[in-house]
Amino acid sequence: MTLFRLTLFRLTLWLLALCLLCAENIWAAGNNAPVRFSYIETSQSKGAQEAMVVKGGSWWSRRHLTHGAVLIEHPQGTLLYDTGLGTKVDEQYAVNSWLTKQLFAYTQPHPVVTQLQENHYPVENIDAIIPSHLHWDHASGLVDFPGTPVWVQQRELEAARAGEKPSFLDSQLSSDTINWHFIELTNTPFLGFSNSLDIYGDGSVVLVNLSGHTAAQVGLYLKLSEDRQYLFIGDTTWTLEGVINNKPRPGMLKLVVDLEDNQTLAEERIAQVHKLYESRPQLAIVPAHDERVAATLPHFPVFSSTMN
Repeated sequence: MTLFRLTLFRLTLWLLALCLLCAENIWAAGNNAPVRFSYIETSQSKGAQEAMVVKGGSWWSRRHLTHGAVLIEHPQGTLLYDTGLGTKVDEQYAVNSWLTKQLFAYTQPHPVVTQLQENHYPVENIDAIIPSHLHWDHASGLVDFPGTPVWVQQRELEAARAGEKPSFLDSQLSSDTINWHFIELTNTPFLGFSNSLDIYGDGSVVLVNLSGHTAAQVGLYLKLSEDRQYLFIGDTTWTLEGVINNKPRPGMLKLVVDLEDNQTLAEERIAQVHKLYESRPQLAIVPAHDERVAATLPHFPVFSSTMN
């Protein structure tokens, strides 16, 4: 009987050790999972000549700017950068003038939350939403994610609430279901930007200061590997041509709407990103609305880790 108990005890210890080893391997596998992302296009503009979206652009080239979001999966969490056009965008946008509606007309929306549900992706998996800034075409979908933390800098929200249509729409920002969570960038230089926030502490997902277009716009750096890096720049420029040629939006737009919080600072940010474009070939620059750049990204439900 004593021998039986000893054998049983040893077997129990062996099984316990095996379980601990398996658990450790599972944990390690989870923490070594690749950082990956997917672009979710929610709509496009109905079109404008390129000269209307970037200074020096062609009058012969027609552009259909994209409205979208970036879904990011990291071993420690899942983030949504921007929301694109949401389920209530038509109602939200109805307050604008006829001229504004023509200038910024968009195609039939296919909201982020709808695409997630259609593809059986759990909405509750999203730990936080990070708007690049709070202009109408980036904040429209916030109300589609009630309770999900929305990370913004306080001065961005304050400026947005004090702002006016068509850039800022009160109906997108006033809902009690939006769970505002204030963040602050630290005085840590990153990629030449003086302020940044390393979200997971491993250098793979980092917010950078791109204020100028709005009071506290943030860009998002994403590192998949040493030779696969991205910088999502919000509306610093609408197109990659603006980055390549170091050009802002055309001055004629000011006759209709003033799109920059600080014109001088906005142009300084373009120059910063232009410098990165020239000095870091491994870094893909992604303006939020450039449909040509968006076409090169993995579109949901496809993720970057499944692309060659």
